[in-house]
Amino acid sequence: MKRDYGDVFEIANRANGMLHGLSNHIEQQRQEFNQKGYYQTFSRNAVANLPLLSKHAVVAAINEMEAKGYEFGKKQTGSTSQYALSIQNVVDIYQHRKVPKYRDKHKSPFVVFVVNLKGGVSKTVTTVTLAHGMRAHPAMLHNDLRILVIDLDPQASSTMFLSHTNSVGSVLETAAQAMLNDLDTDQLREQFVKPTVMPGVDVIPASIDDGFVASDWEALIAEHLPGVAPSEVLRRNVIDRLADDYDFIFIDTGPHLDAFMLNAIAASDVLLTPTPPAQVDFHSTLKYLTRLPEMLERIENEGIEPRLKANIGFMSKMTSKHDHLTSQSFAREVFTKSMLDAVLPRLDGFERCGESFDTVISANPNSYPGSADALRKAKQEAEQFSRAVFDRIEYIRSLQ
Repeated sequence: MKRDYGDVFEIANRANGMLHGLSNHIEQQRQEFNQKGYYQTFSRNAVANLPLLSKHAVVAAINEMEAKGYEFGKKQTGSTSQYALSIQNVVDIYQHRKVPKYRDKHKSPFVVFVVNLKGGVSKTVTTVTLAHGMRAHPAMLHNDLRILVIDLDPQASSTMFLSHTNSVGSVLETAAQAMLNDLDTDQLREQFVKPTVMPGVDVIPASIDDGFVASDWEALIAEHLPGVAPSEVLRRNVIDRLADDYDFIFIDTGPHLDAFMLNAIAASDVLLTPTPPAQVDFHSTLKYLTRLPEMLERIENEGIEPRLKANIGFMSKMTSKHDHLTSQSFAREVFTKSMLDAVLPRLDGFERCGESFDTVISANPNSYPGSADALRKAKQEAEQFSRAVFDRIEYIRSLQ
């Protein structure tokens, strides 16, 4: 006889229906208004003002490339057409000019893990903002950064922001399954890596079912990957096999000390610690920091040598309130030279972008549900933050 659990199953069905409905509504809007790709384009003059370029260089490059059959984006303005250059167009201009890419300088990908055991501190928002922000930042386009986000949070929030159609329902090709199945590079590319609205940024999705995988991780590893240390699977089976495809790899996990978090720490070159100023969140962040050595010791006891080069702290959900500034001062005492000057502020733009399954970088002002000025301000802050993180990573890499 089936037990009566009240309205649990009815609510679950309604929630599932609404989830699919919201996703379908957003997708239909994008198709209706032809907003399936990244919206931002550059005029020819705007490109001429980018680093390592000039008006003469851009005009010459465009003329030479068009003479060889290359087609640049254009838009109609009245009776005339003007250049509307996509990110890929700009990248190709740099390549035509033989400007070195990031991969020419650094041969291996740099792995960044945004982590805190406290939930609700902007880990996911930070991760997806950095992925889009570093790729699309005008001053960094010459690097032609190739970025992968590995979503190991069963809530699949990063997947929702980056590729919402892969975040609904039961998804089989998840990062957790990629780790367990011991696939070759071609299989990972074809089955698990998903493109996002931002060209040059990919995601390996997560699914709610991954929570069951994490809870039984050691038994699953013993069965499917005998002889492999439980915390080295992410690096061994995913990151190392996709190393030639990416310059930066970002990892997002849930706020739990589980097998996924240990794998992410073991695979990372740098940890980024979002530090909210609210007292309860700040205290929880301090508790997490005190437990990091314990996590590293657990990884070392498996025979794995962590690759960590730094733990960078930054303020998230920051405002100019007096108590927030006090918390920032305390955070500087803790992180000292590892504290990032740039912050991720608490702004309406960051909070409302989730309504359209976008980041503040990818959100199209024409369809953004809030104020265009609020979105513009949030995007400016995101670009400043992304550049600060990139510059700090470059400094760290220069010391190696």
